Order: sequence, then structure tokens, then C-alpha cells
Amino acid sequence: MPRPVIRRLIDAVPTAVLPMVAGVGLSALVAPQPDAAMALLRGLVVTLLLTLPSLAVGTALGTLAGSWAAVAPRSAGGLVGRLLAGAGPLLPGFLLAAVAALAVRAGASAAPLGWTALSIPAACQAARLARPAMGRALGPGPEGGAVRMARGLGLDERTVLRHHALPQAVAPVMGGLRAAVLAAMVGAVALESLLDLPGAGALMVDAARAGSAAGAVPVLVALGGLTALLNALGLGVRDWIDPANHSSTPYDGA
Repeated sequence: MPRPVIRRLIDAVPTAVLPMVAGVGLSALVAPQPDAAMALLRGLVVTLLLTLPSLAVGTALGTLAGSWAAVAPRSAGGLVGRLLAGAGPLLPGFLLAAVAALAVRAGASAAPLGWTALSIPAACQAARLARPAMGRALGPGPEGGAVRMARGLGLDERTVLRHHALPQAVAPVMGGLRAAVLAAMVGAVALESLLDLPGAGALMVDAARAGSAAGAVPVLVALGGLTALLNALGLGVRDWIDPANHSSTPYDGA
């Protein structure tokens, strides 16, 4: 694992791991069910497995589509990137979760639809941030200095885009991942509740419906820690990719 990611995870221990541990401990102490702590621990794993792949795939695809929208806006990939960037505010995660739940009740498979429903908002967020960032990296401003230098060294266009322009588009996407993480967590809570998945979000909703604050509050605390952990992962990837954190030595290979 890259060192910037490890540093971010270490720094996130107080704000991410400790709330999850506290939530599990509170469940063991105050929750009415005797196995509430183990159920919460299993629920956090389910929620993580639901949100992390969705965020990773959605962010990667959205970044590529948004970047291509700046490179070739009239191509098929560019049109997809422009569509994702413009559709973001119209596609909240909880609405997509409701649509996925209806499809599952009609006979569709739950896991692929759940991941798809949570990855679409992440892709829209990534495309919205990557498109202008790629435009700046390829433009005449100061952000385009690395690309102009690489072209001046005679590197081919594919190498220039991959090694010099694309990292400048990815960095702001990862830095702005907090909104996508919050959307994914809200969507996961809705999805787990609607599809009866054994995730932490469903546990919180069930406890709230039963009027049990002792059952809902520990889950809410643990979900806050999981959200902070996902944010720390995003910031660690940003620090790893961001060209500003790398050596200024010119790239010398394809």
C-alpha cells in the first residue's frame, strides 16, 4: 500500500476507527438485543462491502469519462462524460436505491443493482470535477505547464495524457470525494433498508422504527466512523496521485 494512503489511515484512527469501536462497545452495553454488538460488526462489514466497490468503480469511470469530455467533447466517451457531469444533481443515491429495490422485487439480482445504484452518483461527482480539471491541465494556464513541458520533450500524446494530464484531473476528484462518500452512505442506508440487507444502515432504520434510541445511536456513531474511514482513503489516494506531491524531475519514459 502506498505510503500516503498509510499515513492518511493512521491519521484517521481517532476520527474513524475509534467511533466504530465505540459504537460496537455501546451496542454491547446498552442495546436491548444480546447479540447487538456482533450484529453491528457484521453490519459494518456489509455496508463497507456495499459502498467501497461502488465508490471505487464509480469514481474511476466518472473520472475517465469527465477527462475524456475535456479532451474530445464530441466523441462517444466525451458525450458520456458531459452527461454524467450534468446529471449529478438529478440522481440522488436514495432515489436510485428506491429504483433498484423495485427492480429487485421484480426479480432482478440484488448485489449488481445495489452496486450500480451507489456507483452512479459517484461517477457523476467524479465527471463533474474531472472535466474542468483536465481542461485546465491541457490549457494555457499555469496548471498546463507540466503538459507543455512533456510535449516539448517530444513525448507522444498518449504518454502526455496518461502521465501528466490525467493525474491533475484525478487529484481534485479524490479531494472532493467527501460528497460522494456521504451520498454513498445515504444510498446504502436506503438500499439496505429497502432490500432487507443485513447492513449497519438497516440496523439503524429498524431500531429507529422500533423507537429504540439505545439501538440506533451506537449504529449512527459507528457509521460516522466508517464515513470518516472512507474519506481518509480518498484523501490518501489523492496525496499519492497528486503531481504536486511528487518530484519535479521530468518524466523520462513511456
